[in-house]
Amino acid sequence: MEMTTSRMTRNVRREFYGEVSKFFLDIAKLVFAGVILAGILKEDVSVLWLLTGGGFACTISIVIAYKSFIQSKK
Repeated sequence: MEMTTSRMTRNVRREFYGEVSKFFLDIAKLVFAGVILAGILKEDVSVLWLLTGGGFACTISIVIAYKSFIQSKK
């Protein structure tokens, strides 16, 4: 039984957005861990810049992951 092109494209798109969602969630976890680790090790970085930049990057990654997850469920 053959799948129509639009149905196959829809399934591929769902799978793609699911994988993108997982990727950006992993990136957010790594950024969060990096911020914590740099804070613990007292690296030569301003704490304000560390928390602001890390928080911003983590938030953006989570938003992209969430939007991709929602797209994968449509």
